[in-house]
Amino acid sequence: MLAQFPERQELLDHLEREYESYLERPESERSAGVKVIPTVIHVIHDNGAENLSKEFLLSAMEIANQELQAQNAGLSSVVSEFQNVIGNPEFELRLAKIDPNGNCTDGITRTQSDMTYEGGENVKSLINWNTGSRRYLQIWTVQTVGSGAGGYTFLPGSVGAQNNGIIIRAAQYTSTVSHEFGHWVNLAHPWGPTNEPGVQSNCGFDDNVGDTPNTIGASGCNVNQVSCGSLDNIQNHMDYSFCAHMFTTGQASRMQSAAESWVGGRDYYWGNENRTNTGTNDGYVAPSCVPVVDFSLDNAQGCEGLEVDFDDNLWGADRDASWSWNWSFPGGSPSSSTDENPSITYNSAGTYDVTLTVTTNAGSDSYTIQDAVTVEEVGTGIYGLYQEGVENSDFPNNSNNQLVWEVSPQGGVNWQRTTVASASGDASVRINLRNGSTGDINNLISPPINMIDVEPSQARMTFKLAHANRNSNDHDERLRVYASKDCGESWSLRYTEDGDDLNTAGSNVSGTFVPNANQWREEEVSLATMAREEHVLIRFETTSDRQSYLYLDDININGQFVGVQEIDGLRSSKIYPNPIDGTSQLEINLAEGDEFTLNLVNILGKQIASIGRNLTAGINRIPLADFRTEIQPGMYMIQLNTQKGQKTLRFVKN
Repeated sequence: MLAQFPERQELLDHLEREYESYLERPESERSAGVKVIPTVIHVIHDNGAENLSKEFLLSAMEIANQELQAQNAGLSSVVSEFQNVIGNPEFELRLAKIDPNGNCTDGITRTQSDMTYEGGENVKSLINWNTGSRRYLQIWTVQTVGSGAGGYTFLPGSVGAQNNGIIIRAAQYTSTVSHEFGHWVNLAHPWGPTNEPGVQSNCGFDDNVGDTPNTIGASGCNVNQVSCGSLDNIQNHMDYSFCAHMFTTGQASRMQSAAESWVGGRDYYWGNENRTNTGTNDGYVAPSCVPVVDFSLDNAQGCEGLEVDFDDNLWGADRDASWSWNWSFPGGSPSSSTDENPSITYNSAGTYDVTLTVTTNAGSDSYTIQDAVTVEEVGTGIYGLYQEGVENSDFPNNSNNQLVWEVSPQGGVNWQRTTVASASGDASVRINLRNGSTGDINNLISPPINMIDVEPSQARMTFKLAHANRNSNDHDERLRVYASKDCGESWSLRYTEDGDDLNTAGSNVSGTFVPNANQWREEEVSLATMAREEHVLIRFETTSDRQSYLYLDDININGQFVGVQEIDGLRSSKIYPNPIDGTSQLEINLAEGDEFTLNLVNILGKQIASIGRNLTAGINRIPLADFRTEIQPGMYMIQLNTQKGQKTLRFVKN
């Protein structure tokens, strides 16, 4: 930030002069008592574990307040060398009871967004309570901080009110609040102004606090560590150790000095006017609030008989005895409920909405998730063999609903059919991972496949992929393949490849990657655990590290039908012309004669016709008219079967 706005260094220098003056002032001239900081916690989530409960957040805030008032139990375990410099910062974080619009609140908001997977300055645009003025210490919790940190904030005076807050990774929330608040009121790490502990050169830096010894910093908990000529204060909240319990007296003074300074406006937060405006003044009695209705479910997709547990994620209000719940579950059993967190069974295939209405003494609110639950009919789908060459121009959609692929999430950078490259035929499917955000996850999910008659030894999938790296930096682009036998309720990982092992291009490709014929690689995936199942889904999942395009083609499922067991003595075989017309023939070139059974099969695996032929060595030509059946427009296969093996050929009728 200083590199962008170097003039702000003057504000930080001013803070240092104020701190020096603060230390010279007698106690009687310093503001006495605990400073209450109006706080709001913005939970940015995607309905995962990062959607921290209110109970958890309140418990973590209580722990932070104990640490910020030197009341935490861990102080008794501080080593004797630092017992005499334990300081009391005298701060309390108090959740706001009035929002920026003057409305009732409990000081916690919830926003669903995939930004939670790469949280940073981006989430501040999702919800921000300091757009007009500075009133609240804002804390945004996210699933992952994009930089890889556990959390971060800005020093006083370095940013405006809108960006002035704390970003924290949800999994590290309890252990990080006090540390980041220390930065918010002008504390550095004990080893100085870097984020790298354990580096010997850190001995040359200082945090400008007299009673914190110079140190290289720590990430462990060796309380006997001596790194810069004296015992390190490993148990300091501003270190990276996992046994932090204390601030020093000097740190407490530095925090108080920053809080009383106009630089960065920290003096305004705890003032009487702002506490009154935010409902955090002593004695304020908040009225009953109407909650904002939200809810989550543990399973959004599955087979008939799917059981779904629903949890209300109400926010914005404190619960009392007046609250009542009214759920509506069309298609579910039961179809309604007044339980707070009901369990519902869905016995019939379909897609169903869910509505929750909550009523309190203060009013009511309602929320509907459309298409919240999808239930699949077991036994439907493609029977046995499935080959996807992405030749249908409507892919991933199809006029035949049984052949539709699902792309998720919808919109943005995602899987698309392309004709710029293919392993065979005219098209493939690709995703531009370069234009996504680091960590973005995208899915391509197959239509259901009925594998009830497939032996475990033959349950397999092959596919061809092409991918390139854009640069030589560390990268973690990933492709994973999952399979589900319960209609997508749960998934089993069957294949994973990442980084350099995913690269099929050889050298880096800085521009748009379009693979040539030599830059495709065939991969094989065992589906043995899916054998004998009636409803199997395959999911291709990519994770972006902003490298390049990834292509897929020639997805073949169930090896017994796709030429895995090639026919001994078969020199070549083809159908021509293809797409077929009234003159099309099947040509089979053999090294020696053999008896063949030729099965005509549609894309769903249903046999339409079958003929037998005794074929001779050399070229044999069989007109497709010999099958004596009318072939409707669509995609078909002819299975060549002998005692020596099997082979499948694919053709199209326009």
